[in-house]
Amino acid sequence: MATYEGLGLKRVVNASGNNSRLGSSSISPEVLHAMCKAAKWYVDMDELLLRSGEYISQITGAEAGLVTSGAAGGLLLATAACITKTNKAMMLDLPNTGKGSEVIVQKGHRTGYDQAVITAGANLIEVGLPYKCYAEQIEYAINEKTVALLFTFGELVNRAGEVPLGKVVEIGKKHGIPVIVDGSLINYPMERLRSYVAMGVDLLTTSGGKHIFGPPGTGFVCGRKDLIEACRMQAGPDYGIGRPLKLGKEEIIGLITALEIYINKDHVAERQKWESIVRYLAENIVNIPFIKTTITLLDEVDRPVPRLRVWVDEIRLGITAYEIVKRLREREPSVRVQEFNLYEGVLIINPVCLIDGDEKLIIEAIQDIWESLGAS
Repeated sequence: MATYEGLGLKRVVNASGNNSRLGSSSISPEVLHAMCKAAKWYVDMDELLLRSGEYISQITGAEAGLVTSGAAGGLLLATAACITKTNKAMMLDLPNTGKGSEVIVQKGHRTGYDQAVITAGANLIEVGLPYKCYAEQIEYAINEKTVALLFTFGELVNRAGEVPLGKVVEIGKKHGIPVIVDGSLINYPMERLRSYVAMGVDLLTTSGGKHIFGPPGTGFVCGRKDLIEACRMQAGPDYGIGRPLKLGKEEIIGLITALEIYINKDHVAERQKWESIVRYLAENIVNIPFIKTTITLLDEVDRPVPRLRVWVDEIRLGITAYEIVKRLREREPSVRVQEFNLYEGVLIINPVCLIDGDEKLIIEAIQDIWESLGAS
C-alpha cells in the first residue's frame, strides 16, 4: 500500500489553515466511509449531479446547484455558462466561442485563480486602481461584449476602496449582466454564503475542501437555474470545456456527506476549541525573546477564525521572518504557517487544521530556532 513515507514525504504540521498547497482538508471517518460505500456501486452520473445539485440548492437557498472540481472548476464553468448560455453548439466550440467576450473585474480583485475565466476564452477587463474603484467605472466598461461581472473574495484581494458586492449586483441587474462571485473562502459561516445568494448573485462558486472538510478536489457552484443548467451541460461526464474537470461518484457523495455534517456541526464549540489552542500558543510563545503576540478573531475575509499573529523583531534577532519560515519548513515534521504578512515581520498561526499535539510541535520548533540563534 502506498504511503507518504514510502514516497519520501514528511508530515506537515498545518498551521496555515485550509491551504490547497497542503491538501486543503483532512477527511473525516464519516466522509471516508460514505465514499468507500459509494465506490461499490455504479450510478448514472447525470442523475447524481442533478440530485446532489438539488441538495445544494436546498441548503444555500439558490435556484440550483452543481458539484464542481473545486471553486476554480466552478469559476471556469460559470464563465463558460455566461458566454454560451444553453447553446450546445457554442459550448462545443469553446474557448473559440468566448473570444471577444469580456468579464469586468475590479483591479484590486485580480488573483491567480481568475486564470479560470481566461481559460473559457473571455478577456478580463480591469477597472479602477488596486486601492480604489468607483461604481461608475464598472458601468462605463459595460458594452455589448460584456458577459459577466466578477467579484472576488480572497485573502490577497485588496478590499480597500472596492465597490461592494451589493452595488455590483445592482449594476448587473440594471444592465442584465450576470454577476459571478468567486467565493472559495466564504462558506464559513454558511449563513454568509446564503446572504449573498439572497442578495441576487447569479453564480457563486465555493470550495468543498475548505471549512466544509469535504474531498479536497471538490466544490460547488450555485445560483440561477438557467445558468447552472448551462454549467452542468458542459461539465464532465458530458463533452465540453468542463470535461477535464470531471469528478468521481465517490467525491460527489463525499462532498454531500461533508455538507450534511457541516450544516449540523456545533460551530460555537468548534470556535471555542480554536480559541483555546490559540491562547495556549500565545501563553507559551510570548516569553520567547524578540517576539510579540496578538490574538485576532477575524481573518482577511472576515471569517470568525481566531488566529495568533507573531511579530518578530527582525533587527534584534538578526534574521527575517522569511528565513524563519524557511527553517520551519525544513524541520521534521515540517511546520507551515500563514505567510500573508511576512513583509511586516509577522507570522500567522491558524488553528483550523491542527491535529492534537501539533501546538506543542509549533512551540518546540520556534524554541529550537531561537536556541540555534543564541536568542533563547
